[in-house]
Amino acid sequence: MSCRIKITGVKELKAALDGNVLRFPKEVNDIVHKHGANLQSQTQANMDQAYIKGYSTGATKRSTTVTNSNFKSEVQPHTEYFPYLEYGTRFMSRRPTLGPAFSKIEPQFRADLDRLFK
Repeated sequence: MSCRIKITGVKELKAALDGNVLRFPKEVNDIVHKHGANLQSQTQANMDQAYIKGYSTGATKRSTTVTNSNFKSEVQPHTEYFPYLEYGTRFMSRRPTLGPAFSKIEPQFRADLDRLFK
């Protein structure tokens, strides 16, 4: 079973980017890639804290990659069972790692973009 989790930004951020990407393409791309790498690092750090049971193998942490393209960074854990860890099941409680990492990195990302666009 393969499942994909996607966290998207807000409409205001997209509107701000649409107008300013053409003015600062390299800088915006650098900011996106920097915070993509930060998101990967924070997600893996969260996994160290959340997955502490004796049966934890570290496979999900090792499978977490960041893929960069033009104005885009994707952080993805590649184990099939990651959605069960992130959201839980009726048999186990949730152990979120990607969502909290996104919540921590997103304000920093916005602040960097705001500084650039002012």
